[in-house]
Amino acid sequence: MEASIRLGRLRGIEIGVHYSWLLVFALLTYSLAVGVFPSWYPGWSSGTYWAVGALASVLLFASVLAHELGHSLVAQSRGVPVIRIVLFIFGGVAQLADEARRARDEFLIAVAGPLVSVAIGIVSLGLWPIVEDISQPLGAIFEYLGWANLILVAFNSIPAYPLDGGRVLRALLWGTLGNVLRATRIAAGIGVAIGFLFMAGGLFLVFRSPLSGIWLIALGWFLQNAAQQSYQQLVIRRLFEGVHVGQLMDPDPPTIRPDATIDELVDALLAYNVRSFPVVEDGRLVGIVTLTDVRHAPREQWPIRRVRDLMTPRERLITAKPEDDLERILRLMATHEIHQIPIVDDSRLLGLLTRNALLRFLQLRQELGRLPDEVAVLYAQRQRERRAS
Repeated sequence: MEASIRLGRLRGIEIGVHYSWLLVFALLTYSLAVGVFPSWYPGWSSGTYWAVGALASVLLFASVLAHELGHSLVAQSRGVPVIRIVLFIFGGVAQLADEARRARDEFLIAVAGPLVSVAIGIVSLGLWPIVEDISQPLGAIFEYLGWANLILVAFNSIPAYPLDGGRVLRALLWGTLGNVLRATRIAAGIGVAIGFLFMAGGLFLVFRSPLSGIWLIALGWFLQNAAQQSYQQLVIRRLFEGVHVGQLMDPDPPTIRPDATIDELVDALLAYNVRSFPVVEDGRLVGIVTLTDVRHAPREQWPIRRVRDLMTPRERLITAKPEDDLERILRLMATHEIHQIPIVDDSRLLGLLTRNALLRFLQLRQELGRLPDEVAVLYAQRQRERRAS
């Protein structure tokens, strides 16, 4: 998940918030200012309730950030790179660049976040009576943070992958079975089942408390969807492990000159039936231009504007070498949501790796009868989705 608003970096980890977090912040502040704190502490002014509600909401999400940092810093210490932490509608997510390589590492990474939240909860509840003697509103914030963090730990401990409890379960199964794929399949299956239970409970609750029911349905949908996607991603990673970029790249992709007009570019896109071109000058890669870039140029400018005016320049591109591991490049493509990666040696273009090439590789493996059952099912599902769209 990409951050909509980037807040900065810590130890190389990008930290940001998704726009959906702003909605939750507003709803949580409203709930605290209108419902929770007036019932706990009657007699305050309206302005005090709103100020305390807003501050408590900010500190709660700071606690969620600390929780994700717990996961991230332990992951880094175990040799697992962390790309970013994003706060979003359902809390927070730490996006790791790779899976843990051992069950023990997975277990330590999974429990680190809840331990941080437990510490915040216990400290907050311990400070609550002390601070309340000095300032009742500040004491109320510590009381809320204490209980909220402990409740979050209890929820995260549900053995529904990819929640923390589900990751702990996967680590234990991994250590017992000695097979990470099988352990993930079992943990993800439990996550999907619990997600559907949440959705069923939400449908029952929606007639008595519509907002709570809708929220439970949304949470259940998120759980089952996240569990399925996490398992699918692991299956694909394992499939491409050990395969090199040079084996799947197109060694002679069609290219275009930077001084070509947009009209010439459009003609070439139609002629080759592609969505993008590497832009090459004197054998050197200088950028990439895509169909999306063309859409940003007014039609009347097509005869006069040049490809160099539209292209993404070389210095902003993600590139690879033929000997690079395909599984790592696949992670980059998924993380940055790109459809092609130029393969270069210094600045010389050697080929192009596209998502279509990856799909053809999957198809070939299936036709040769060498796909694992899990990947065959996933591939068939993706084919049905493509035909439906």
